[in-house]
Amino acid sequence: MSKLLITGATGFVGRYVVTQALQKGYDIHLIVRNSQKAIALFGKEIKTYQIDDLTQKTQLAKIIENISPQYVINLIGIIKEIKSQAVTFEKVHYEYSKCLFEVLKNYSSGKVIHMSALGVDEKAPSRYHKTKLMAEKELIKSGIPFVIIRPSFIIGPEQLLFVKLKSILKKTPVLLFPDIHNYFFQPVDVRDVATCFLNAIEHEENGIFELCGDQKVSLKDMVNDFIKTVGGKVLFIAIPGLFLKLFATEQYKMMWKDNICGHSIDALSIQKILGRQPIPYKEQIKWAAKF
Repeated sequence: MSKLLITGATGFVGRYVVTQALQKGYDIHLIVRNSQKAIALFGKEIKTYQIDDLTQKTQLAKIIENISPQYVINLIGIIKEIKSQAVTFEKVHYEYSKCLFEVLKNYSSGKVIHMSALGVDEKAPSRYHKTKLMAEKELIKSGIPFVIIRPSFIIGPEQLLFVKLKSILKKTPVLLFPDIHNYFFQPVDVRDVATCFLNAIEHEENGIFELCGDQKVSLKDMVNDFIKTVGGKVLFIAIPGLFLKLFATEQYKMMWKDNICGHSIDALSIQKILGRQPIPYKEQIKWAAKF
């Protein structure tokens, strides 16, 4: 039975990866910040190792040496910083990943499947994308066998945007919304994303994959489609783009170009790792809205 180590397992995507990995019979090991949370989610059959900070190399090395995994899925990431708690893009995306790769190089011969993001580019203005790219570079230069996964917007019931929308709809039919034009996503279902991570284990060569669904949609249309599917109605009140530029700088910078597949010449398509066509956008929304 192959040993599979997963970081970021209790997050949105991680829960689906672990569930599918259990179904496939892997010997699963999780590095987490809260073992009790992981046990509550997955049960005691999964082995958990608690560590507060992946930059604690001595502790991390002991864990990796003890597990000696054949495969590592690295899902650690954030979409928003909490600077008061020292939770920054640089620390979580870059420093955590760099330390993990350095330790793996010394204590494991395992392959790494790494969560990056669609839109990474040398010219990207956001620190979110810059730090994601920095982590990719650390993995590539480490010499560890790898697959890098770059998803577009991920759809599922636990998607934070949808969770917040449901909460807002219970209180008010009015939604303040950024007045952003000509910016598109190509949403991908979280179930497909999880499948791609596990299929990547069997991918024989190093590679980078872009994960997109079948349809390009604007943020407003996606939000509207979700609200309609849950049976709600809402009045959109536009927030001027200038306001976002001044007061939500990092989030605004993330939207520097369309979050769709095909920008990168070095990346392969979702079909090549998924082995089929992705779940259609309309089905993604319908499924996510059911819960």
